[in-house]
Amino acid sequence: MRPYLLFVALLCFLVACSLTANQEKSLNRAIIQYQNAYNKELTILEVSLTHPCVIDAHLSDTSKLKKLFVHQGASLANYDIQDIDKDGAHMKVKLTFDYLNGQAEPKDSKKTIYALSSNRGESWFFLDASHVKYLNCKRYKNK
Repeated sequence: MRPYLLFVALLCFLVACSLTANQEKSLNRAIIQYQNAYNKELTILEVSLTHPCVIDAHLSDTSKLKKLFVHQGASLANYDIQDIDKDGAHMKVKLTFDYLNGQAEPKDSKKTIYALSSNRGESWFFLDASHVKYLNCKRYKNK
């Protein structure tokens, strides 16, 4: 009887922490779009994919806002989903990317970026782990 209960508990945990096929498809498209914007320095596209709370917080200081989107040869590759957190319509996915700095001496590392959705995974915004204080910002809601 115990193995059966353990299996049911494990199944419930996996179902609660995973994405549906449509959510996964939407997230994958958004990640690829964000990664291309970051790597190809498509600033306007990257700004549109960045969480509005981050943009709003830096809007009054344009030089600081510009610095958020200057990557000077750095690029993102090979993402891995670390964690999925769902709370009703709000979703948070922690991603790690291989961060290639583009320098002559390779000192590549990992970069953590969060994908956030407030409409059950239909659309996604991104924010760098350095802006973790905006993770719970729900000022802007997707409709």
